[in-house]
Amino acid sequence: MNVTNTKKMRIGLYGGGFDPIHFGHLILMQTAIETLDLEKVIVMPSGGVAHYKVDPTFTPGSARYDMACLATESNPRLEVDSFEVDQGRFVYTINTLRHLQGKYSGIAEIILLVGGDWKDKIPTWKNGEQLIKEFPIAVFSRPGFEHTTDLTLPSSGEQIVYVNMPLIDISSSMIRERVRASLSIEYYAPEPVRRYIEGKHLYR
Repeated sequence: MNVTNTKKMRIGLYGGGFDPIHFGHLILMQTAIETLDLEKVIVMPSGGVAHYKVDPTFTPGSARYDMACLATESNPRLEVDSFEVDQGRFVYTINTLRHLQGKYSGIAEIILLVGGDWKDKIPTWKNGEQLIKEFPIAVFSRPGFEHTTDLTLPSSGEQIVYVNMPLIDISSSMIRERVRASLSIEYYAPEPVRRYIEGKHLYR
């Protein structure tokens, strides 16, 4: 008799500008894998900035995608996806989640991973309230947004969980500012990313 295991694997979605990706991002993703029992994390560089923002300095998607690949290439459980970059424009998170839900239909649960500072902003996103109803969300602590709630996986309609992680006060904007000031970004971003930024003369 064949017995089929119908338990779905869990996949995390971690999106953002990643301009550039840094160790804080990587620590969040590794924490997510370990605490949420994820099969993998899909790293999704955005296709652009939100329609209501104007930022001509935003690094092209191809470069941000390349840096994300360089930063994650040593970890087989981190997968960089070019879906949003390929659109060439800003893509609403709910549309990306639904795209992945269709791609992994019946075999995986997609969990949105966000930093603590985004938790209260999600309802203001495009179809934000609907997003919360459709998809589980894991909110990770960060400096200024710490959580003490015990970790429990989403169940029985509980869509939001809080995950404590090591607090690393590094941001992409901090790295860009250091590059512009001719300061070292060693220990802020993975070495392949640092070399890429230097070789492509980014953020100068």
